[in-house]
Amino acid sequence: METTTGADLHLHLVELSAVHTAAAHLPAALPERERAALHRRYAPGRRRTQAETSRLLADAVRRRATGRPHLNVSHDSGLLALLQSTARCGVDVEDAPEGELREVADRYCGDADARLLARPGGARQLWAAKESVAKALGHGLRAGLATIHFTDHPGLTWAEATWRGAPTGLRTRTLDLGGRHLALTAQAAPGTAPGAVRLTRWTPGDGDGRWTLRPSSSTAELQEISTSH
Repeated sequence: METTTGADLHLHLVELSAVHTAAAHLPAALPERERAALHRRYAPGRRRTQAETSRLLADAVRRRATGRPHLNVSHDSGLLALLQSTARCGVDVEDAPEGELREVADRYCGDADARLLARPGGARQLWAAKESVAKALGHGLRAGLATIHFTDHPGLTWAEATWRGAPTGLRTRTLDLGGRHLALTAQAAPGTAPGAVRLTRWTPGDGDGRWTLRPSSSTAELQEISTSH
């Protein structure tokens, strides 16, 4: 029987629609040099705002954390997610249409994925799950998503991830958020699964004439994926 590790997993979420509204009226509360670097890299618009949001959130989480946490960030068109852990981790949030991902599934799925791919929403769920593993491995898409597989369904349990036929020491769990899938990957010792996932939502606010991010007043447990089954 599997046990939980007690590892600290903390998911931070930001709804980007509210951020885009704030950013249209105020500059981001980043150091001038960092903000200038982002402005040189990104033209005004959503990509710049998403990059500023990632930096602000990561800085805020590090200030609140004990020690040096592992952080991983992902965003789609409307949601930014940051996973904080005491060990290596990866997160992916994906709102691409299921049909579009299914059309190119042969690029990131193999025969071992057929059972999971056949399920409703399977294409988007597998993409998110595999990308979160690739990020936890530290390789990103260079890992080759078609070489990442799962011993169980990550939508039902913390599934063990394999890469190129070998164990990774990583477990992955996906969640259907309605219109998007969220995938979390975390390191776990053999025979164990990650423990409860804490959830904090962040919203933009005015801080001395600049927009910044503020956490919700309470931190909840993400019940849907808090334990293995």
